[in-house]
Amino acid sequence: MAAQVWFSSGEIDITPGSVAVLQLTVGNLEDSTDTFVLSPTGMAAAWATISPATVTLFGGAQQVVDVQVAAPLLPSTTAGPTSLGVRVVPQRDPDHAGSAETVLHIAATHHRHLELLQPVQRGRYSTTFEMLLQNRGNTRTSCRMHLLEPTGRVAATFDPGTAGVEPGTSTLIRARVRAHGVQWQRQPRTVTFRIDADEPGTPTASASGTFVQAPMVPERLGVWAAGAAGVVALALFGWFLVVKPAVRDAADRAVATALPSTTTAAGSPTDTGPATSTSGNDSGTIVNIPIPVATPVGETAALSYTVPAGQRLHVTDIVVQNPNGDQGTLFVQRNDITLYSFRLDNILGDTSVPLVTPIEFFAGDQLVVTVTCGGVGNATATTCTQNVFASGVLLPA
Repeated sequence: MAAQVWFSSGEIDITPGSVAVLQLTVGNLEDSTDTFVLSPTGMAAAWATISPATVTLFGGAQQVVDVQVAAPLLPSTTAGPTSLGVRVVPQRDPDHAGSAETVLHIAATHHRHLELLQPVQRGRYSTTFEMLLQNRGNTRTSCRMHLLEPTGRVAATFDPGTAGVEPGTSTLIRARVRAHGVQWQRQPRTVTFRIDADEPGTPTASASGTFVQAPMVPERLGVWAAGAAGVVALALFGWFLVVKPAVRDAADRAVATALPSTTTAAGSPTDTGPATSTSGNDSGTIVNIPIPVATPVGETAALSYTVPAGQRLHVTDIVVQNPNGDQGTLFVQRNDITLYSFRLDNILGDTSVPLVTPIEFFAGDQLVVTVTCGGVGNATATTCTQNVFASGVLLPA
């Protein structure tokens, strides 16, 4: 062996994040001068720096060099014993290298961080806060969770209540914060609290949060109520001053010009006769003209009413009845001119056609109802049965 090397001390205690300086002695066992190259080895080699890394010694001489060890403050720096070595290689005879080793005891670090993901939450009775517990130390931690609020206005239940976290990892914790009592005042109540993550013998990790308790009565209830009252008052004002008078005037005009329709129950189809008079006055006679039509399936039938000589007819309302739900088409005509067409499939019971402007028929004109029967709605019937009632006024020509 051309070189001899040894540490001046035995096992060394090192705290991550700090720097320790070890004394290493290198001796030249040969009679001639030689240069030696020093390099760290072992599990802690990446943390070591040798100064100087190259020494030249006369034969039989010795030199002390510094070995700086800087264990990083990281979760990956595992607590406990680890080895550090230094290898010395002479340039003249590299095969006769020397080495020295020592044991480093890495101290445990306890660095935890608690972070509320939602520092402020709002609720009427309770709410849920989520937090992240991070272990930035190099040993496993097991923390119990607590909520601290001096006035006792809130309490919390944690899930989980005790959190175990490995070095370099984190875990999610939920806290259900409940208020003691309700907030009857119209302003929200703000409660500030602190959450601690405790482990005996280690520093406590803390985070602050705020619970905003919403009032039972909404803050803007008065504004909403005033707005609703204003809308109701405006609607009433518009009804009594604008809408109601207009409706009354329109009704008066309708009574003076329009005529009520009279509905007659459907019966057996018969030929239409003269108009039925319901009342009379100086300007004409109010009539309701029934036109019942019975049509065999697959055929077309028509029935008409003819305005008597010396008179004219103003039709103000037409009612079409399809009592059995038959299928087909129905046309209302003035002579050969079609006024209205209906699909019987779309008529369930009665359908009414109120007329804003009366339809005028002169003496000799015909009010014709034509039905094409496509199918009966009553299985026991053999014909389509429809009734048409034309209400209006017969006036002198």
